[in-house]
Formats: sequence, structure tokens, C-alpha cells
Amino acid sequence: MISVSKTVTTFLGAICVAVALGSPAQAQDARVEQERLAAHIQRNPTDYESTYRYVTISTELRDYEAAIGALERLLMFNPNLSRAEKELGFLYARLGAYGLSAQHLRTALAAGDLDPSQAAQIEAQLPDIEKRTETSRLSVRMHFGLRAQSNANYFPANNLFQVGGVGLASPGARKGDLNAFQLVQAAHDYDFENQRGDRLETRVTAYATEQFRLPQYSVALFGGSIGPRFFVPQDLVHAFSIRPYLTGAVSMLGSNNYLNTGGAGLSFRAEFSPDASVDPGFEWRSLWVDPGRGIFGPPPYSTLSTLATGDVVTGYVGGTYRIWENVRLDGRVAYSRANAGYAAQSSDQVDVQAMLRLEVDPPHPMIARRWTIAPYARFTHLAFDMANPLVNPFVARRDAAWIYGMMLDAPVTDTFGFAGNLEFARNDSNIPNFKTQNVSVSFGPTAKF
Repeated sequence: MISVSKTVTTFLGAICVAVALGSPAQAQDARVEQERLAAHIQRNPTDYESTYRYVTISTELRDYEAAIGALERLLMFNPNLSRAEKELGFLYARLGAYGLSAQHLRTALAAGDLDPSQAAQIEAQLPDIEKRTETSRLSVRMHFGLRAQSNANYFPANNLFQVGGVGLASPGARKGDLNAFQLVQAAHDYDFENQRGDRLETRVTAYATEQFRLPQYSVALFGGSIGPRFFVPQDLVHAFSIRPYLTGAVSMLGSNNYLNTGGAGLSFRAEFSPDASVDPGFEWRSLWVDPGRGIFGPPPYSTLSTLATGDVVTGYVGGTYRIWENVRLDGRVAYSRANAGYAAQSSDQVDVQAMLRLEVDPPHPMIARRWTIAPYARFTHLAFDMANPLVNPFVARRDAAWIYGMMLDAPVTDTFGFAGNLEFARNDSNIPNFKTQNVSVSFGPTAKF
């Protein structure tokens, strides 16, 4: 397992180094070529291929205004250029001008002279763009499939437990298992139709698994949030918004209700450009955990579980940045303070995660949407305030968890596709009960409406 961890770490590190070192040099070369082409098409305004090359480079440099200006100049000389209409449509969508985008894409499609792969690109993305112009917008994504785990019962890596500070060797062992899973994510936006773009955002997630060999570890989760997003007029960044919201979740473990949460939060979003944004915020949640689900846990609060009845306050900063046209980096840092009804279950947690999204061309030109390969990593440090006498009366628990993985999103049509995930998880703890390792693989079809 350790070799797998080191391999994935090295791979993720190599990608990040390549991005950090390669981006400035490539950008400089692209700018030189952009300037050369700009001078050329200024003298030769009807050189279509040079103009399209200029548009491609400008888009890679995120100089969208320059690309749009070149395409509109082409259409002034020849209003029947379907490819220019198509490129304009996608550029306006990137800038958030969805009405103009849909207009240009419909014009390009109606001309009937695009090659089949270009027409397929428009047909795949036009419904999403048109939906963004509606007052009430609903989108749903579903993912179903099978997941295999090497440690489905989350057994300690060395088969050792501590109970009351006494080490015990378990007669059991780690068990692998296969489960069927279902994931449904729904997002609804209701536009208030004012000049700022304020809207009401509702998000809902439902997730369930059915373990084949270990049904007691099957889970079901239903959660959601609702709140308005208000855009604040200002001149410092591209767009700035505030979103107060209510949130809650209900979960089941096996056939029993396990964890219920409810709370509220306030998030902010500063969009520096269409390709870069920062999302800080904070959230409070009240937690209720069924004490009967904790091992050796006499009511009402004393359990061996990581979660406990109480409340959690979280502060976080997330962000996204499109490094190149087909490379995007997402990240999030969070700190949580959990105050449990039982003092030994109160804790501090720091969570850091990052994902690099690499968009690649699909294996066939008639597949209109790009595929996404996304390596990711996550580190979580968990520290409890005091020792739990049920586990070890002398040692307060400290965990350092690492997760590495790779996700694949492979759309086949505008509605259907496939997605998969390979993940290695390791939790290093000073209490042997919580020292675990797990490798999981999942794959299945997706549907988007």
C-alpha cells in the first residue's frame, strides 16, 4: 500500500511541477505568435485560416475580447461564415453572455454547412446554454454503478484495537466488498430578473449504497441547501456575490438513522475573470448522532465514533483557476471546530484538498464533449481535545488522513456518458483502532438533464 501511495504522490507532484514550469514559457511563446498573427490579419482581413488560428491562440491566453473582435471582423466581410458564428457562440458563453451565445450557435447550426463534428459540438452544448437564459433553471446529474473496496468494514490495518487503554488483537479481519451505488445531484436556480443577476439557488444531493457482503455498512444520505445569491455592484473584480443559506442532511447506516444535521452559512464569491474565482465562507451545523451506532457506547454520548452529537463551525476558502484552455485547478482549505456533548469527542480539524482537471479530446470526433481526467489529493488532520476513556484514558486521538485518486468523466452524448474513480485512502492515527487503509474502484453510467 505504501508503494501505491508514493506512486500516486509522485504522479500528482509531477503534474503540478509541469504546470508550474510549463505555463509561463508556453504563454510567452503564444503571445509572440498572437502579436504576429494580429499584424498579419490586420493587413489581410479575409485570411480566414490565420484569423481562426489567432482566435485559437487568443482563447488559450484567455484574451476573449481579442478573439471576439477578430471573429466579428470576419463576419463583417462575410456574414455567412458558420464556423465564425460557432466560435463566437462558445466565446460569448465563456463570458456569461448566454443570450448572445445561443443566438450565434443557432445561426451557425441553421446554416447547415458545418461538418458533422462541429454540428455535434453545438447540439451537445446548446441546450445547456439556452437553459441559462431561462428564469427557472433545473439541472440534474445521475451516476450509477459498482464500487469495489479492499477494506469495506474499515478495519484497523494491523488488526489491533484499544479498549480502555488495553490492546486487543481482533479475531476478525479486514473484508473487501462490492456495492452498488446511486448518486443524484440536482441544482435549481430561480432568476429574480433584476439588473444584477440575483437568484435563488437550491442544491440537493442523494446518495445510497447497497453492500453485497456487509449490509450493515450500506449507507444512504440526503442533503441540501437553499439560499439567495446577491451580486454586489463594485469595480474591484469581475463580479462579487454573497449567498446566505440554510443547509441540512439526513443519513442512514444499515437500516438505522445515523446522522442528522441542520444549520446555516454565509458564502462569498469573488470572480476575478471568467476563469478565476475565490469562494470564502463559514458555516454552522448542529449534529445529532445515534449513540447506538457507536461501538461500546453507553447512551447518551460516549462512543468510539469520530462523529458525536453537538455542533460544528467551519470556515473555508475555495477557489478555481483555469491555467490553460484545457487545464483547471480547483482547491479548498477548511478549518472546523466540533463541540460535542461529550468533551472527549470535541475536536479541531484542518482539511486541504486539490484537484487538477485535464480536458482531453474524446477518441471519436462525433463525441462532441471533451472528456475530463482529474487527479486529486486531500489531507485531513483531526485532533481531539482530550483522551476518550473508552479507547485510551491517557492518549488524546490524533489522525492524519491522506486520500489520492483519479477521476474520469467520459460523456458520449449530450445526455449520457460514463464516469469512474480510482482512490487510495490512508489514515495514520496514534490510536490503532483508527489506523486504516483502503483502495476503491468505481465505474458506471451517467445521465445529465
